[in-house]
Amino acid sequence: MSAPWEEAALALRRGELVIYPTETFYALGCLATLPKAVERVFYLKDRPLDKPLPLILADWDMVARFTRLDQAALALAQVFWPGPLSIVTPVVAAVCSLAKDGFGRSAVRMTPHPLARALCRAAGAPLVSSSANKSGQAAVADPHVLDVELAQSVLVLDARPWPEGRAPSTLVELVDADTVRILRPGALSREDFVRHGYVVAM
Repeated sequence: MSAPWEEAALALRRGELVIYPTETFYALGCLATLPKAVERVFYLKDRPLDKPLPLILADWDMVARFTRLDQAALALAQVFWPGPLSIVTPVVAAVCSLAKDGFGRSAVRMTPHPLARALCRAAGAPLVSSSANKSGQAAVADPHVLDVELAQSVLVLDARPWPEGRAPSTLVELVDADTVRILRPGALSREDFVRHGYVVAM
């Protein structure tokens, strides 16, 4: 008998959407390389099309194949990944344009959640990892309180234990090799970066 995430990975490769757990909240996702699936994420969330979707990666091989992290960003990633740190970085052309900003960049992170990592690895490409809620509503850590429309529209992977749900991933961009700018506060604090020798730009 196949594991639930294996069935979900097959669904993702068919262009379907899946709600799955991460280390922070439940995510609504699809393969980031399939434009029609990415468009459906925007539709179901009522998300503005000019707001790119974040991505998760399974492992360092996927980082090498799908991102263009420079040396400074790679050094930062090696400190905090796998973990709740999203880094704005250029990604390859195979990633759908709706998951990128106008400079060809996406917010990416390597998730430490075992089910999310297994799902992403089995699917074979980065996954959209937008919180599983309608735009403007609160993110969800308990699958029993997911938006009914979302939960009925796609496959839901339940997990035990549930995500911690305390804060989203911290979103940053590199100013230079030793300086980060926090674009969205989250699970990692300013002190976490300072402790590892980084300056946090205002």
